[in-house]
Amino acid sequence: MIFVITVGLLAKLSMIIVNPQKIKKAEIVVGIPSLNEAERIGFVTRQIDLGLKKYFPDKECVIVNTDSRSTDGTEKAFFNTKGDISKIYLNLDNDIRGKGYGLHNLFSLVQQLEAKVGVTLDADLKSIEPIWIKKMVNSVLDGYDYVTPYYNRLKNDGTITNQLAYPLVRGLVGYDIRQPIGGDFAFSGKMVDYWLKQKWSEEVYHFGIDIFMTLNAIFSGFKIAQVNLGAKSHKPIQTKGLDAMFNQVSKTLFEMILESMDKIKAQREFKKIPILEGDKVIYLPNVETDPDPFEEFLKEQFDKCLKLGKNILSKSVYQGLVEIYQSGGVTIDLDLWTRIVYDLLSVYQEADDKENVIKVLNCLYFGRVATFFEKISDLEPEQSENEIVKQAKYFFSKRDYFVNK
Repeated sequence: MIFVITVGLLAKLSMIIVNPQKIKKAEIVVGIPSLNEAERIGFVTRQIDLGLKKYFPDKECVIVNTDSRSTDGTEKAFFNTKGDISKIYLNLDNDIRGKGYGLHNLFSLVQQLEAKVGVTLDADLKSIEPIWIKKMVNSVLDGYDYVTPYYNRLKNDGTITNQLAYPLVRGLVGYDIRQPIGGDFAFSGKMVDYWLKQKWSEEVYHFGIDIFMTLNAIFSGFKIAQVNLGAKSHKPIQTKGLDAMFNQVSKTLFEMILESMDKIKAQREFKKIPILEGDKVIYLPNVETDPDPFEEFLKEQFDKCLKLGKNILSKSVYQGLVEIYQSGGVTIDLDLWTRIVYDLLSVYQEADDKENVIKVLNCLYFGRVATFFEKISDLEPEQSENEIVKQAKYFFSKRDYFVNK
């Protein structure tokens, strides 16, 4: 008999718990956030089950599917996956959806079960192996509070990470964390307690959750590491889906950075974060980078973007964009992109309409991705990765452009 209870979390948020085995305590909780992942969640669940059984046979473990009101049978697919580890299913009991809502539920359950270690893994992973579980869980058992993934991704994947999150986390915040919004994290119970005490914006309840987790760990002085998982392969995100995701990530990123400017100004050199299990990664096969959808998005929005940006971008940046627009091009090189990001970050806090600042950034991000895809089209994956690292270093070299503002 499936046991269902509802637990109030917030005035607008509650969770349904389907707990067939009535688990009341666990040492290790591995969560899988999902939205309509019936086709894929079984594979991820099975790999987690194998990893927990092989490497932690003496620990009390549970696998949790924290869902966002899927309509495709995700819950059934999750429970039907064969394995030996206990399962719990979480869901929202109203029409709210969002990755952050799901992780808030997961963190609350981690507290209730008094778990020492929590892990969250994307439901669409194709490259996950049981060894991932060993590496991630052991990192926390060895004393780290927050562990981010270190892996290679396809050349056309991770555009928000590569063009915004990683350059700002390394280049401005000063922490060399390659995948600050990678989606696959391990964390201590102490870290969970801290996250749940913080203020959660609407963006954090959606795709702003990953950068919220990472920046809170950084700014609050928790012990952080990266763990080498080799390579990440997962379901590609369509260009249209990147639009809303980018807004939620960038708004959370901007607000948290501006709230911690004293700490950022004091961080004059970037801090190397340890990479557990070594820094050698598996490079995935080369793929074509298609700039066309990104170019089309910018061209459709460019005129409106310039009107919104006229009074919030520096004169030199604005004039450079006007010249690009008048030429019919979309080329936003690294120097221009760095100054765009720093300009918009510097005016965000005092802006009369913060949404307009994010709209300008969003539009120009698509142009930057198109430009970068053109640049790396003929490069091998390892060379492309070098370009991404070079970009983050450039952001660091120009951080005074922003700090002085």
